[in-house]
Amino acid sequence: MKTYSIRPLDATSAGLADAVNLLCSNCPSESERYDESRLQTEICPTETQPFYRIFFGAYDVDGTLIGVGGVKAADWASDTHILYMMAVDKNHRGKGVGSDLERVRIEWVMDNFTHGRCLVSTRHKKRFERWHFKTVSEVNNRYLMALEF
Repeated sequence: MKTYSIRPLDATSAGLADAVNLLCSNCPSESERYDESRLQTEICPTETQPFYRIFFGAYDVDGTLIGVGGVKAADWASDTHILYMMAVDKNHRGKGVGSDLERVRIEWVMDNFTHGRCLVSTRHKKRFERWHFKTVSEVNNRYLMALEF
């Protein structure tokens, strides 16, 4: 039984601070990419089409943020969507939270756009192959993967 729910990230200042803290504390190996000042700017939602940016949060039954993941429009390629900045609290890993955050973001893109491609840069190739992503390239054990729809 799931003890969490996934919904758009709470965009209050407290909600955004929780998301920044979760990303910083659960991605120490990504500290160059997940720099706190970048996160504070990047995590704020924007719905200005065509350059949207939305984050989803996984919330425990008590309302605590236990996972976060974003999706945004690529500003350099039309009909291209990017899954990015995902983290799950260490105490909640292995419970399906990350998989559900992936699924929700992919479904959101497909529900809101009739066609395009979804990109992700990841070390976890098999994780995205299950969603039918294909490897585009690999550099330093990081895979650029794409899903065409």
